[in-house]
Amino acid sequence: MEAVTEGSWEALPVALSPGVLPAVIVFMWYFSFFFKSATIPLFMSNKDVAAEAVTGSGKTLAFVIPILEILLRREEKLKKMQVGAIIITPTRELAIQIDEVLSHFTKHFPRFSQILLIGGRNPMEDVEKFKEHGGNIVVATPGRLEDLFRRRADGLDLASYVKSLDVLVLDEADRLLDMGFEASLNSILDFLPKQRRTGLFSATQTQEVENLVRAGLRNPVRISVKEKGVAASNTQKTPTRLENYYMICKADEKFNQLVHFLRQHKQEKHLVFFSTCACVEYYGKALESLIKQVKIMSIHGKMKHKRNKIFTEFRKLPG
Repeated sequence: MEAVTEGSWEALPVALSPGVLPAVIVFMWYFSFFFKSATIPLFMSNKDVAAEAVTGSGKTLAFVIPILEILLRREEKLKKMQVGAIIITPTRELAIQIDEVLSHFTKHFPRFSQILLIGGRNPMEDVEKFKEHGGNIVVATPGRLEDLFRRRADGLDLASYVKSLDVLVLDEADRLLDMGFEASLNSILDFLPKQRRTGLFSATQTQEVENLVRAGLRNPVRISVKEKGVAASNTQKTPTRLENYYMICKADEKFNQLVHFLRQHKQEKHLVFFSTCACVEYYGKALESLIKQVKIMSIHGKMKHKRNKIFTEFRKLPG
C-alpha cells in the first residue's frame, strides 16, 4: 500500500480542464491533502483506486474532479438518459452534501445532468424525474438505487442506461457495510458493466471492505492518505486538527450535565447523539421543555419525509 503525505499543487501530474478550475478555486481550503495526493491522477487514468483516509480529508473532491474529467474526455458525449457516473454513499445526509459539492462543478458544464436518489420520498417521484431530466451523474443511497433498477414496469429501464457507465464510486465503504448494505451493493454491481473505473473510499480497511474490493475492483491501486507529520504506520483515523474534549461523570448525572452545557452555549450549534431512535424522540422532548429560546430538532433513521427537511433546516441555522 502506498502512503501519501501532503504535497504541493504544482506537483499534480495531470492538468485539469479549464472549466473545472473555477469550481476548484472555491474549494481551495479543502485541498489539504487528498487533492495533492496520488488519488486524483490515478483515478483519472485507467486505474481502479482503493483509498483509505481519515474523515475530513477532502475525499469528496478526490472523486468528483476525476469523474468530471473522465466524462469530459469521452469520445462520445453522453446523451440525456445515459449514466456516466454513479456515486453510492451510506446516508441521505452525506448524499445531499456530495450532490451540493458536485453542483458547484456541474453548473460550469450544463451538458451534464445530475440526479439525487435517496430515501424519504416516493420512488415514483424519482422515476418521473429521471425520465424527464435524465441523470448523467447519479448520487444515491444503496436502497433507493437498487429499487430504481427494478422499476421497468414503471417505465424506467435504468439497467440499459448504465451500460454507458464510466465511473463507480463507493464512498464511506466501511459504513456502507456496517449499515448492512452488502446485499444491495452486490445486486447493484450485477447491473453495472465490468469495463469501468471504480473508486472505493473508506476510513478503515476491514476484512469486509477487502472483500468488496476484490468483488468490485480490478487490480486496484491501494492508497493510504496520511496527514502531514503522521507516520505511515500510525493507526489514527481522525484528523489531527480535530479537537476532542470529554467529561467524566456518573451515569445518572449525564443528562443534567448535558442540559447545563447546552444552556451555557445557546449561541452555538450542536449535534447530540443517542443510542436509539426512541431515545432521540424522548430526550428531544425533554430538552425542548428544559432549554428555552433554543431550537431543538430531532432526527433519526425511522423518519421518512421529515428527515431530509429537518437536516436541511439544521444546516441553515447560524452557529
